[in-house]
Amino acid sequence: MKKTLYIFRHGETDANVQKRMQGWLDVPLNANGVAQAQSLAQKLSGVSFDCVYSSPLLRALDTAHAVVGSDTKIATHDDLREWNMGDFCGHVVKLTDSPADTPIDMSNDVIYAPFALLSNDDYVPPNGESYNMFIARVRKAMLDIVKNSDGKTIAIATHTGVAKNIIKQFTDVKWPRGGMPNAEFFKLEYDGENFTLIDMPDWLSPVLLGTDGKPLTVQIHAC
Repeated sequence: MKKTLYIFRHGETDANVQKRMQGWLDVPLNANGVAQAQSLAQKLSGVSFDCVYSSPLLRALDTAHAVVGSDTKIATHDDLREWNMGDFCGHVVKLTDSPADTPIDMSNDVIYAPFALLSNDDYVPPNGESYNMFIARVRKAMLDIVKNSDGKTIAIATHTGVAKNIIKQFTDVKWPRGGMPNAEFFKLEYDGENFTLIDMPDWLSPVLLGTDGKPLTVQIHAC
């Protein structure tokens, strides 16, 4: 059975504005984030969702409720949570190559962390998870949803890190430098074997062109 997935990021939070790492912190939407979620709801008002999944974190869950209505049942899925950066969460994190910033001083509001450390996919932040652990659970969540849901049209409310990894793991698209804006969405089609990115969003489309200037065909086997 062919399935269409609408995957959207939560609206803005104060931590987004302050450029703080959120991770698993349960940060609510701010006033602008609520307005963004309502705007997203308008964009998707013509879509009838058979089922809705969300990260259990408040910012994603409230965005999902704005999109599908407060009376619609939403299934929370722990593996749709953002990358858990552990003790870094709540801080402004700046990357550095300076030896003076090692070891990392976690006592300050602004943390300077070695680029080489945070770019190591096996590094586990204190009380967090490695990048490899994170991408493994995102993959597990996606395959669990498409294989175990009876719905043909599925909404997924999540976070930019999760969205990024869905695109990276299930399509051939390079991720845009600016990331996924708050309360934006993209669509994937799943045919039982492959995911295909459809209706390219404006925020993603600049990186979808091949060397010949034509749009890329983006699908990969879901093993």
